[in-house]
Parts: sequence; structure tokens; C-alpha cells
Amino acid sequence: MKLNTMAAVMDFISRIETDSSAFYVTCAARYPQLRDTLLSMAKENQKYEKMVKQTYFGVITDAIEASFSFEHLNTDDYTLEITLPDNATLPEIIRKILEMEKTIETFYRKAAEVSIGLMADIPRLFKRIAEKRKERGLAIEPLGKRL
Repeated sequence: MKLNTMAAVMDFISRIETDSSAFYVTCAARYPQLRDTLLSMAKENQKYEKMVKQTYFGVITDAIEASFSFEHLNTDDYTLEITLPDNATLPEIIRKILEMEKTIETFYRKAAEVSIGLMADIPRLFKRIAEKRKERGLAIEPLGKRL
């Protein structure tokens, strides 16, 4: 699905943040050694969604929404695989988390790039969230190597 408006982008952000948060909560219950890290990530996801909504509603106007279109942003390019197989090993889960974080980071970077003409606040926030996602990946990656 192509995302043509900021409202559509917000809906997609809500979905990816909610889905990935739910995945982390499920993984935290199954893998107690990662519980604190994953629950913290789930909580951050909710924070990111809230930040996007607050920024959007704080600065958007009908004129901007009506005249601005997100080009080259398609949800099919950022599909998350959130199914947790019953027999998944912890290293497999770590790899899945890294893939998910990279996908979401890539989405935020692309959204920032295509929204640069919208206003400064939205792309700046998207870039900040993308950086946080990158940091998460760098923090999670060593956990997979230790297992």
C-alpha cells in the first residue's frame, strides 16, 4: 500500500510500533534472560508512536495535509514478520529482532527523506527515531553472539 499522506504514514507507524512492541512482549515472556531489554524496547515503541502523533498534531495544518504527498513510500517495503515459532531458539529470535529493527529504521529514514519538504519537525523526529533503532540493533547484536 502506498502512503500518500501524513495521516497514512501515522497509521502505518502505529501498526509497526504496536506489532513490534507485542512481539517483544511475547519474546520477553519466553526468554527471561532478555526480559528487561525486550520490555524496555516495547515501552520505547509506544513512546515513539506517541512522539510522532504529538509532533504531527502539534504542527500540522489542513493546508499542508491536503497539498503534501509522500512519494516512494510503500508499506510493502517494510513488512514485519512478527510470528514467533514455538521452537525458535534464542539466537534465531535475536536475528529476527535485528531484522525487524533494521526494517523499521529503514522506514523511518525513508519517511524522513520524503517528508523533508513537509516541515522541519516531522523529518527531524523520524531521523531521531531511526537513530534510536540503529542503536538498539547495535545493543542487541552482541547478545546473539554470546548465546
